[in-house]
Amino acid sequence: MDLGNSPFFGVLRTRLDQLAERQRLIAENIANASTPDYVPRDIDARAFQRMLEGQAQIRMARTNAMHMDVSGRSGVETITRPDSETTLDGNAVVLEEQTIRAAETRMAYETALALYQKGLQLVRMASRPPGR
Repeated sequence: MDLGNSPFFGVLRTRLDQLAERQRLIAENIANASTPDYVPRDIDARAFQRMLEGQAQIRMARTNAMHMDVSGRSGVETITRPDSETTLDGNAVVLEEQTIRAAETRMAYETALALYQKGLQLVRMASRPPGR
């Protein structure tokens, strides 16, 4: 059994990829905080939810190894997301809001990583011979 392709680890890996991409976009937004006409970008979190729902529906209907598998989809889509204010030069980045998003993303990443590590610990424990 390939643990990397198991549903549990696959979803967590996709989530970690999504959060890493969000952190990259937030850093890009902060770097462009004084660029005229710059509109911040973010990931579309709903796309990840749709991907999860689609995987569940397809996996339930999969009755043969030759059927289509969606495990290669990343679920990361970029959207333009202006912050609450726009300056006179057209820049829509609010550093405070970007900082909050960065902190939220970091906490979500740490949570997903802890779940991944806990899953590995459980697999190691289950694979040990009895009595150890």
